[in-house]
Amino acid sequence: MKTVITNAEVEGRHVSVVIDDGHIVEISEDVEMLNADVVDADGGALIVGLHDHHVHLLAMAARREGIDLDPLQTPLAFDDALRLASANSETGWLRASGYDEHRHGVLDCRRLDALVGNRPLRVQHRSGLAWVLSTASLDLVLNGELPDGVELDPDGIPTGWLLRLDEWIADRIPPTAPSLREVGAELAAYGITGVTDATPNLGQGRLGLLRSAVSDRSLPQRLVLLGVDDPAAVADFARVGPAKIVIDEVTGLDPDALARIISAHHLKDRAVAIHAVSRAETVTAVTALALAGTYPGDRIEHGSVLPEDLDAILASGSVTVVVQPGLVGERGDHYLSSVDREDLPFLHRAASLQSAGIAVAIGSDAPVTSADPWATIATATTRQTRSGNVIGESERVDARTALGWYLTDPLDPGGSPRRVVCASAADLCLLDAPLDEVLAAPDAAHVRMTWVGGRLVHP
Repeated sequence: MKTVITNAEVEGRHVSVVIDDGHIVEISEDVEMLNADVVDADGGALIVGLHDHHVHLLAMAARREGIDLDPLQTPLAFDDALRLASANSETGWLRASGYDEHRHGVLDCRRLDALVGNRPLRVQHRSGLAWVLSTASLDLVLNGELPDGVELDPDGIPTGWLLRLDEWIADRIPPTAPSLREVGAELAAYGITGVTDATPNLGQGRLGLLRSAVSDRSLPQRLVLLGVDDPAAVADFARVGPAKIVIDEVTGLDPDALARIISAHHLKDRAVAIHAVSRAETVTAVTALALAGTYPGDRIEHGSVLPEDLDAILASGSVTVVVQPGLVGERGDHYLSSVDREDLPFLHRAASLQSAGIAVAIGSDAPVTSADPWATIATATTRQTRSGNVIGESERVDARTALGWYLTDPLDPGGSPRRVVCASAADLCLLDAPLDEVLAAPDAAHVRMTWVGGRLVHP
């Protein structure tokens, strides 16, 4: 049955929008509503569904099913949460995510042992780049091995910290299959109809989980994947974006070697998406792109500290920067005390990138931060931290600009926003008020209904 959305505000006009066979087939002020499912928008704005250009879906699901430490503000709350989880769970591995040393205190295997005893426990750092394991976990995982990335104390004994060893750990811990149903429902409630999963090297096991979630509609959103080498292998459930490349100043930066990797992808007619956070990493990434030459669709992921003297290279090469202004709100107070003062003016830039002619897209990096796009839009307009401090006031953008970053094409994240037009896929978000009113105080509570391919996925 077709769907007719009446009395909807679309680009300033009040119209009816007809959806049939997954597409918008008519937009007018007077439509035939016989044999249709009718939705009265009551003057609310109808916009295209939002697309989050940088998430980690399985990590989002795993955090939901484990112990979420991010809401905890003190070391005592951290300790209590782990003690309680250990006491209330059955035997087997415990998993916690969102550890923040600045709120939760110094952590090593000895502290974890005091909290959970002989239980295998792994705690993920909020950055997603490190784990801290209890002694029982270390015994099971290391099994006599000491790969690079295992931190040792002065006596050569593992501290519990494992740095940048996700794939190595995954091969040594019993696999789990977290459900993506709640993740899909959460995203739909935000009006999100598509996401780009930026996880590198997804592998067959994780691809299988994503394929199943799309197939059984646990995950209703459209998917773009970066961590995949063979587009044909995922053509039944997802599209493939640029090739994800992770660089890390801790393990060493070599712009010439990176340029060779970039060139190899370009020779296969594939753009690259380079994870670069610190000043050293962004300088290396942009230098390597200049050496290799850019390719349509090349991206910098994060660009957390991006010096202005790189702008000309990025603009001339049409390189898109995928920003995360939500981090200003969620981590800004920590940045003020830990980021070099000379880097603060370049932290999570937004307005100045656009002024320099650089294409900008937006992502949440969930679960590192909240996936709520409306909270991110609000932060992009205020640049306020949780405590009300302002970081980079000159980097503020208006709410319509920030929303526009969520509306761009999944495969052209720096391009023009998509529009509600005839013949386009019916990936739509209905708000409960006119757009200007919603953008005056962005809030996910304004999302009334969400459709993907004409199918209602929220509520």
